[in-house]
Amino acid sequence: VAISNTGTGNRVMTSPDGITWTSRTSASDNSWVSISWSPELVLLVAVSNTGTGNRVMTSPDGITWTSRTSASDIVWNGVTWSSELNLFVAVALTTSTSNIMSSPDGITWTIRTGANTNQLANIEWSPELGIFAAVAITGTGNRVITSTDGITWTSRTTPADNQWVSIKWSLDLSIFVAVS
Repeated sequence: VAISNTGTGNRVMTSPDGITWTSRTSASDNSWVSISWSPELVLLVAVSNTGTGNRVMTSPDGITWTSRTSASDIVWNGVTWSSELNLFVAVALTTSTSNIMSSPDGITWTIRTGANTNQLANIEWSPELGIFAAVAITGTGNRVITSTDGITWTSRTTPADNQWVSIKWSLDLSIFVAVS
């Protein structure tokens, strides 16, 4: 399943093999920027950085999408799922400590207080370490925050004040990797 930040009524596409793609109707024409899958809930969740009261959409199959009320109308930019905690966590490119939201079901979202006011670009979960790590495009020496529960966050020292935009966890390498 892929999402788009442009288009009219067709901001989702699906493919059974990565080769042949089918256009799908999005819940709204918001600027969809990140998507995550929960095998436990059998649910896809996408977040958007535009829209009014509907910056989350969900789908059980990638085909039929439903608008959901986001915890606030800020610039949501990344979302991930923790199977161990049964929790979605999303981060935003908003200069505020209220730039994180979490949900146990993808439907009801709660604002969480971050460790600083950096603009958070992306988030990842490591089941092996039991920790969320989020990267930021702003901040001075503290462009990573971490949490073991998605609620309480700690600021971490970073080696460079680059605009960190993406982060992934590799089980095989036992390492988080971020790019700027």
